[in-house]
Amino acid sequence: MIALLVLVVLICWGLNRNQRRQLRTTSANGVPDRDLERLVADLRALG
Repeated sequence: MIALLVLVVLICWGLNRNQRRQLRTTSANGVPDRDLERLVADLRALG
């Protein structure tokens, strides 16, 4: 029972960590998000 609880806690922690990492505009290695760059370029072209 304790092992199952620990497994659930670790899965939740991993999912939260992954979500926080994906919310950043650049990844950990400094590569810019291309989708964000395209969105900004399209918005500038419209304005």
